[in-house]
Amino acid sequence: MAIIQTSNKLSLRQEEYCICSEPYVFFRLISDRDGVRLMTATASEDTGEYRVFGNQASLISATSRAFEDRNLNYATKKDQMGRAYIETSVYPDKDDLLHLAATVLDQIGFEDISVLALREMKAIYDEFSVGDSGEYTYLSGGMWITSDGRLIEK
Repeated sequence: MAIIQTSNKLSLRQEEYCICSEPYVFFRLISDRDGVRLMTATASEDTGEYRVFGNQASLISATSRAFEDRNLNYATKKDQMGRAYIETSVYPDKDDLLHLAATVLDQIGFEDISVLALREMKAIYDEFSVGDSGEYTYLSGGMWITSDGRLIEK
């Protein structure tokens, strides 16, 4: 299951988190005076608890698609070792960040409980939606489901 946990991989002068799912780290979150930034991880955690995902090209490709689907501008950068990654500014909403991570993990073929749950939510949307409009679909009790599998209360 994808989780967000604290990290100190890059610097002690900023708040850092990583989004990981055993045994990999997929993303880093940095909070500093410039705001909150989300980036693909290029290196393993120093603690050895999580290692970097081996297929960086697929991680970057899937992440860029997810960013584009959300109309997020992003930049391609290189870390100190010359490894490519992408970065965008985000609003630090835990549920939204974990949904984004599950979406990317699904696209790269990584299976964990969050990906399986996302697939199930998308199947529920497909079952109850009318047409291919992509509009929210009403479930009941003020709950709606989106085409990307999120529940929204209106």
